[in-house]
Amino acid sequence: MKTPYARIVRRETHSPRTVTTIVLASMIALGCVYLGTELVLRMLGQPALLVTPEDALSWLAALPTLQPIWAIGLGGAVLGLIGLLLMVHAVRSGRLARHQMLHEGRAVIVDNGVLASSIARRVETVARIPQGQAEVSVSHRRAVVDVTPTSGIPVDEAAIRTAVAEEIASYNLKPTLRHTVRVNTTGAIGP
Repeated sequence: MKTPYARIVRRETHSPRTVTTIVLASMIALGCVYLGTELVLRMLGQPALLVTPEDALSWLAALPTLQPIWAIGLGGAVLGLIGLLLMVHAVRSGRLARHQMLHEGRAVIVDNGVLASSIARRVETVARIPQGQAEVSVSHRRAVVDVTPTSGIPVDEAAIRTAVAEEIASYNLKPTLRHTVRVNTTGAIGP
């Protein structure tokens, strides 16, 4: 469904890459400033801050022949892993703990905590259990409902499953939620 709000919905449900971009840009800028400083000091005939550009280039050229070779290989593997993680981070969409509710062509964004609270309240009403005995966690694609009945008072598991399914269906969420209902065998002491 392409709504006029699609761009806003995407911005509100996915995390930006701003922090990673700023950190990487800052590291690159600091590296360039340091390299520029070393080059200017070399041109002025002053001693280097850490290492002269010639020494750095000769060390880099001799890197494949340095010993122990396993340490060089390990360093290369670590740098490769960091690069791979950065590429995955750049390509993979980061999701926030929010869902889009499809409602008459309008953009409605709902936090997962609000969904969990609403489902828990419905379960507590249907199961006739005190508040806090239904724990619900909502992730991007799944809702997990844990019900702890009051000791000695059975609950209707089928009614709870039906209530959870109806509650989730009434929200008309995108992406849709699958749900799991677990009723604990041990009960809680009543109020």
